[in-house]
Amino acid sequence: MKIMLNQLLENRKISQNQMAKDTGISVTTLRNLNHNRTTRISLDILEKICRYLDCGVEDILCAEKNG
Repeated sequence: MKIMLNQLLENRKISQNQMAKDTGISVTTLRNLNHNRTTRISLDILEKICRYLDCGVEDILCAEKNG
């Protein structure tokens, strides 16, 4: 799975710090998501991101094809 959060934030001109402040998600968590350095995302965090960016899960997560 690839996390597309960084692209969404760039397109909307929202910084990680601003999103952290507005959602209560830690900057560290957002940084790890933006750099695909995480193997799990809690449903709570995913819901906060979707509500904040007014998007669906499919806009944030992308299944990468192998090979």
